[in-house]
Amino acid sequence: HTLASQGEIYTDVNVPARGEYLLRISARADLAGDELPKMTLAVDGQQKHVFEVGNDDQVAVFDHKLQLEAGKRRVALAFINDFYDPDNANPKRRDRNLHVARLQVTGPLGGGREHLPENHLRLVKYVPNDKLSWAEAAKQNLSPIASRAFRRPATDEELQRLVQVVELAKEHGDSFETGMQLGLQAVLVSPYFLFKVEASPDPSAGPEAVRKLNDFELAARLSYFLWSTLPDEELFQLAAKNQLRTGDNLERQVRRMLADPRSQALVENFAGQWLTLRNLDGVQPSSRLFRLWNAQLRAAMRKETELFVGEVMRQDLSVLRLLDADFTFVDEQLAKLYGLEGVRGPEFRKVSLAGTPRGGILTQGSILTVTSNPTRTSAVKRGKWIMENLLNESPPPPPPGVPELVVEDRRNVVATVREQMEKHRADPNCKSCHLVMDSLGFALENYDAIGAYREKEGPFPIDASGVLPTGEKITGAVELRQLLLSSKREQYVDCLAEKMLTYALGRGLEYYDQCAIAEITSQLKNDDYRFSTLIVEVVRSYPFQHQGVKRSE
Repeated sequence: HTLASQGEIYTDVNVPARGEYLLRISARADLAGDELPKMTLAVDGQQKHVFEVGNDDQVAVFDHKLQLEAGKRRVALAFINDFYDPDNANPKRRDRNLHVARLQVTGPLGGGREHLPENHLRLVKYVPNDKLSWAEAAKQNLSPIASRAFRRPATDEELQRLVQVVELAKEHGDSFETGMQLGLQAVLVSPYFLFKVEASPDPSAGPEAVRKLNDFELAARLSYFLWSTLPDEELFQLAAKNQLRTGDNLERQVRRMLADPRSQALVENFAGQWLTLRNLDGVQPSSRLFRLWNAQLRAAMRKETELFVGEVMRQDLSVLRLLDADFTFVDEQLAKLYGLEGVRGPEFRKVSLAGTPRGGILTQGSILTVTSNPTRTSAVKRGKWIMENLLNESPPPPPPGVPELVVEDRRNVVATVREQMEKHRADPNCKSCHLVMDSLGFALENYDAIGAYREKEGPFPIDASGVLPTGEKITGAVELRQLLLSSKREQYVDCLAEKMLTYALGRGLEYYDQCAIAEITSQLKNDDYRFSTLIVEVVRSYPFQHQGVKRSE
């Protein structure tokens, strides 16, 4: 900061405890006239000291110790003797200015630790004294910090490098706390903190090279799977004792972690990935056609699905209930969209869907909206979503040269979207792919582009029927759910297991992962498809507990 005329700069400092503090100012000046530039130091408006700044080439350090009271203190530096002589023969001596490079407050000095914030005392437990050197104190402080950050015990070599960073502060005359700040910064920029490092097998060993994760790596993989953060102390201690896989410890940890509020990260991140909730922010239904649509409704839709998936997880319900549960969570705005009575206010509450045309994720506004166009429903998008996200089938891309379906302005409906789709898929090039997608998608046609239930599109009644290539007939969302839970049940469970394992591993699955999927789904079937069984079996699976190079076909 440059003060070219008389003026002041200040900063507010949170003083943790009453005591003596060192104020260190780095500054230089432009010299002019008969006086040296004068800089005053004030705290809360009271002048404490006046410095004369006589250096004009390099920044110099000015120290001052004083007593400060706990709380927010305003520390100000002022330039009080401005001078300007435009006629001076030496242009470098015409204008007197002050340049402040840095202001640092350190303390309390010589004790007062009992008044320091809890976070400070937890990170800096040891300070240098007659019996403890800087290096020893720094190492004892940094060892648990680095080990927690790296998700494994820090090595002696790593700690030595961190201690050397701390000692840089001592060499420059700074405080031990400043050195610890530097050491902590070094930990936080380390690749072992920024990345979840797992050592890979030697690729030269060939395509069969695999390595079993050690307990620290397994604890980290488990924690990021269920909590999206680093392991807690209980996990870390089990890993340190090499007991994470002992007896039923692993299963007990999974169930403990699912019951912990931090498991909300699994709900939000997995649901966002599997159910494509992340796409909800990118859709913009026409507010002219859908008057209830706004940003609050968008947020309510996402929250409904997250609360719903979270309920299935925390109550350890069958994963089949994701498709046909007769309950959901709504606030007043979402209840209005769904036509549910008796819901008032912005608070979400669990409500029964008995006697309504809704049930499970397929009739939730979030799913119906992300699979629609801005002005109309899309049987193609909805059918494709069901195939990819519930049945793990990917329809082939459309053949080249096929024109996109153009649907008329929905304000003046002269034919339903289905009728126009029938014309489009009359083309032999389109029919084969659309037969499956459209039959699944049209089963949801009673729900408009933001999920409101309807029986007509304009003046025309909705036709929600379809016939699959297998000859199975479905009409409406209820029969679609029944289809998914009967003849398509195994396909749905396989798909969910693959989606969960993909999320847990953070990579796409390969052909050699199918044995693990088969084992997971077998155990799911034997345990009534409980959600916790899905998670436990994913964690027990060979891919989750091993690291290996990608094998070739």
